[in-house]
Amino acid sequence: MTSSYLVTIPKAKLNLKTVKDFITGIFIDNSGSTSSQLVSIGKNVLETELSICQVIQFDYVILWNTSAKLCTNIETSTPQGGTSPMAIFHNESTKEAFNKSDVIVFVTDGEIDNSSVTQFATYTKDNLNKALVICIIVHKRLLRPSQINISVVAPLMMASNVLCLFYDGEIFYVLSSKGYISQFYKSSNDLTDYQKLTTLNINELFHNIKIPEYTKIPNDYIPIRDNEQDIIAIDFNKFLNNKNIDSILNLTENDWKILIQYGKISNKLHELRIFISHMKNDSIKIEKEKLKLNFNFKYSKQRDEIISNIIKLKLNETDNSIELLNQFRQQLHEISDQAKIEEIQYLEYININLHKIRQYWNNIQNLIHEQETGSYTINDFTFSSNRANRAKILTTIDDEYSDTIDILDHTNVPLFECAICMEQGPFILWLKQPINLDDTTNDFIINFPLEGNKNLINCIVSNPVCGYCAKSYINATTINNSNQLITLYRESCTGFIPLNWSIESNRKFTTHILYQILTGYKILHHIQMLLLSIIDDFKSNWFNQKIKDYFIKQIIENIFTTDSFSEEGNRMIFINALKEIIKKEDKLLQQPFNAVCRILNFNYIFHQINKEILIIILRKRFFLMCIENQCSKTKFSPEYLFIIKQDLYDILFDTLCGIPRQNSLKKIDINNEKLKKFLDKSYDSVMKSIDKFVENLDIDHLTVLPKETISFILYLLTTIREHDRPMKLYTNFTLKYQSVRENMQIEWSNFEKKVNENVFGYYHSKVATAIAGYAINLGKFSCSSKLFFNTEPLWRHDIDNKRINITILMNEIKENFNNKMKDYYGNVEPNNSSAHFLLHKTVANVLETKYSNDELINDYMIMDCMIDIGQTAGRRGNIYADDVFLKIVLTIEHYLKFRKTTKNMMKIDNEILSRSYEYKIRAELIASGMEYDENTNEILFESSKLKIPHMIELDKNKINFNQLKKRVQELYIASKINSNKDINQTCLNIEIKDFIEFGYQMNADDLLPIWA
Repeated sequence: MTSSYLVTIPKAKLNLKTVKDFITGIFIDNSGSTSSQLVSIGKNVLETELSICQVIQFDYVILWNTSAKLCTNIETSTPQGGTSPMAIFHNESTKEAFNKSDVIVFVTDGEIDNSSVTQFATYTKDNLNKALVICIIVHKRLLRPSQINISVVAPLMMASNVLCLFYDGEIFYVLSSKGYISQFYKSSNDLTDYQKLTTLNINELFHNIKIPEYTKIPNDYIPIRDNEQDIIAIDFNKFLNNKNIDSILNLTENDWKILIQYGKISNKLHELRIFISHMKNDSIKIEKEKLKLNFNFKYSKQRDEIISNIIKLKLNETDNSIELLNQFRQQLHEISDQAKIEEIQYLEYININLHKIRQYWNNIQNLIHEQETGSYTINDFTFSSNRANRAKILTTIDDEYSDTIDILDHTNVPLFECAICMEQGPFILWLKQPINLDDTTNDFIINFPLEGNKNLINCIVSNPVCGYCAKSYINATTINNSNQLITLYRESCTGFIPLNWSIESNRKFTTHILYQILTGYKILHHIQMLLLSIIDDFKSNWFNQKIKDYFIKQIIENIFTTDSFSEEGNRMIFINALKEIIKKEDKLLQQPFNAVCRILNFNYIFHQINKEILIIILRKRFFLMCIENQCSKTKFSPEYLFIIKQDLYDILFDTLCGIPRQNSLKKIDINNEKLKKFLDKSYDSVMKSIDKFVENLDIDHLTVLPKETISFILYLLTTIREHDRPMKLYTNFTLKYQSVRENMQIEWSNFEKKVNENVFGYYHSKVATAIAGYAINLGKFSCSSKLFFNTEPLWRHDIDNKRINITILMNEIKENFNNKMKDYYGNVEPNNSSAHFLLHKTVANVLETKYSNDELINDYMIMDCMIDIGQTAGRRGNIYADDVFLKIVLTIEHYLKFRKTTKNMMKIDNEILSRSYEYKIRAELIASGMEYDENTNEILFESSKLKIPHMIELDKNKINFNQLKKRVQELYIASKINSNKDINQTCLNIEIKDFIEFGYQMNADDLLPIWA
C-alpha cells in the first residue's frame, strides 16, 4: 500500500548477531523510591537493578533520577532524587551513550504522570533506531501482572523491536514483545496470573539469541508493522491530514493499536479521535451512496413526484388548481403505504450491507476509547483489557447509522391535518438556523443550556407539513427554489426533527439535524438541553399545549445529563437527574436563575416535588441572583459598593439625598419600580421565569417572594463591605443567618428592629435649639471657635493680659473643649454614637471646592452637602436625625455671609499647617487683634478683644423646609439618573474589554452568574 503518510523501508540483508555483540547501554533508575525493599529477596530495588550489571557486561552504564550520569563504579550508587527520564537527554555524555547504543536496556521501578510521558516521548521519538529495546520494570509482585505501571517506558515501546519485562528479583517475566524478538519471547494474552506469562533467562537472551541489525527509520515516522523483507512506517502528522479513505481501510487492528499508543504518549489522542470520527462518517457516507444507487425506489420516487406537484400548486394556488390538487392527493393516498414499506425494506438493506464498514470503525473507536479512559498499566496500554466486551460489540449487528436515511418512527405522536396530503399526519417541528450562531455556541450557553436565549425562539417556524410528507417536501422545495428550503408560508427554513424521541434512530437523526441547524455542524452535546429550553419558552397557537407537553416529555425522558447538570457527576437520564439535583443545593444554585426555575418547574410536573421545597429553593436562587447583579458592578471598583448601597437604601427607606430616614423601612413588592431599576436588564427575564413558576404551581407571587423576604434580601446586600465572588458572599450569609439556611421567611417586627439598630445605631441624644456658627476663616478648613464651647469661654481667667505660649494655651483649651464635647455630644470627634456630625467641615469643604465664588445659597449646594454627609454612612456622627437638613441649610447660609466679611487665613502652600488645631487657635487669636510673637510663639492674651461666637438659631427662620426638601430631592434623583448612565457605560466598557481579553465571543448580559 502506498500513501503520502506511509513509507515501506526495505530491510538490509539479514546480518544476525547475538545481543551481546551489539553496543549495549543500560539506563538504571536510582531515584529515591528505589530504596524500597523487595522483602522476598532481602534487597532493595536499586540493588536488584544493579544485579543485572553483574550478570551482563554493558558498554555504558547510566544512572538517572532528576539528573543523569555515566557510572564507573556501581558499588557507590545510592537512591536519590526524583523520577525524570528526560534527564538522560539533558546531559551530553548520557545522551551520547543513548544514541550510540544499539541495544537499550531501560530499568525503572517508578511511574510518571501523563505530561511527563509526553515530554519524554519528544526526546525518544527520533532516537529509537535500535536493534533492540528492553524495558525492565523492577518491583515487588502486585496481585496481578495487569496492574504493573509502565508509564516511564511507554515512549520506548514505540521502537520496532521491543521486549518489556517485569523482574521481581528472582524471575524475568515477559509482559509484552513486538518485532523480531517476539519470535523468541511471545506476549501473553492473559495478564491475570504470573503463571501464564512467558519467562526468560537474561543470560540466554544476551548470549544465545541472535537478532538483525537495525534498519534506519526516517525521522517523524513510527514503525507499525514489519515482515522478513520490509518495515512499514507512518508519519503521524501527515496521517492526520490524509483524505484517502481507501488507504486507511487497509490498516489492520494492530496498526491502529500502535498509532493509538503513539497518540497517547504524544498527547494527540484527541486529534486522532476527531480524525477517526470524520473518516468513519465519510466512509459510511460513501458506502451508503453506492448502496443507494443499487436500490430500486419505485414507490418513493412516485411519492416525491406527486408531492412536488402538490407543492407547486400550493405555492401558486388558483381557483382552477383545487380539482388538480385533489387528484394528486388521491394518488398520494393510494401509494403512501407502499412507499413506507419500501423505506423499511431499504432500511433493512442498508443495515445489512453497512455492517462490515461499521464493524471496522467501531472497533477502532473502542480501541481509542480504551486508551482515553485507561491508565499506563501494561493491561491498558497494550489493549489487554476489555477484549471480551469488544468482541461482543463487534459480533453484534447495530443500526447506529440507520438514521442517516431519514426513516423515522412517528408512533404515538400527536396528529394534525397536513397541508400536503390533507390527512391526519404526525406532527414534526420545523427549524431554521439562528441569526447568530454565537447564541448557541458561546461558553455561557454551553455551560448553562437550560438558561435559554430569547434570540433562539425564532428558530422554530410554522410549516403545516406532516412527518410522512416532510422528506419529499424538502426534496421538491429545494429543487424548485434553488436549493433554498422554504415553508408553505414562504418563510426560510433549514430542516425538521421528529417529536418521538423514544426511538434510538429518531434521536440520532435529531441530534445530527440539531448540529447542522443550531451549531453549524459543531458537535456540542448541550444542544439537546438547549432545544428543551427553546421548546419550553416557545408560545404559539399552532404549537398547542398538548403538542408542547408531549414533546417536552419525550425530550426529558430520552436525553442524558449528569446529576449536577455539569461535566462533573454521574451520568443519567435527564428526568432522573432533575430529581437528583434538588438534593444537591450547591450544584443547583450554580445554575443561572432562569435555568433553576426551569428545573423546579419540571420537577413539579414530572416528580410532584413538594411545593414548599421548590419555593424555598427559588427564594435562595433569587437572593443569589441579586448578589450576582450587585457583584457585576462592584467588581470594577470599591466606589461602586457605596453607589449600590445608596440605590438599595433608596428602595428600602424613605431617603433624602441618599440618606435613609429613621423608622422608614418598607416592605418591598417584586413589582417595585426602584427594584426593577436595580435589577436592570435581568428583571424582565427573571419575572418571566417567576410568572411561569407561580402559574405551574397555582400560587401567587407573594407566596413565592413575600415583601418581607425581598426587603430582607436587599438589606443583606447593603451589608456587603467588599467585592467577592457571589457564591462566597452567599455562603457567608448562609452561615450567618438562620433564615437563609432555612426557608427565607422573615418575622417583620424583629427584622425591622434589627435593621434600625444596625443602620441608625445608638446615638447620643441631645436636643439643640442653636448651633455654633463659623469663627475662623481658613477656607475649606473653616470651623467654629476653638476658644469657646458654643458661647462658654474655655480659657483660665488668670492668663488675661499676659503673654502665653500658644502650644501651652492650646493644650489647656483643648482639654476643656474635649470634656465639654464628650458631655454634650457623647464624643469629641463625630463617631457612630455621637450626636453631632461633620457639619462645619462638610459645608466649608463643599462650598470652597465647588462654589468658591457664589454668594447666595442654592439647591445644588444643599444637595452636594447632603451627599457628602451621606457618604459617612453614620460612622462620623448621627446623620439620620430629623434636623440634619435644617442644620445644613442654615450653616450654608451662615458660611456664605461669614466668608464674605472675614479674611481667609489659610496657608495655601501648607495645608497640613492650616488644618492643625494649634494654627486654628492662633488664627482665631490673631483675627481678634491680639499681638503674636512669631519667634517665641507667644500671644498677648486679651480676652476683651474676643467676641462671643455667633449662634445659629434653629427655630427662628422663615424658610419653607418641606418645599425645599422636595426640590433638593428631585434634583438629587435627576442627577443620580445621569450619574448611573455614566456608571453603566463604564461597567459595559470594562466588561467588553474583559470578554475580549479572555477570548469570549458573547453578549455581555450573558455572563451572569460570575463564578470566577
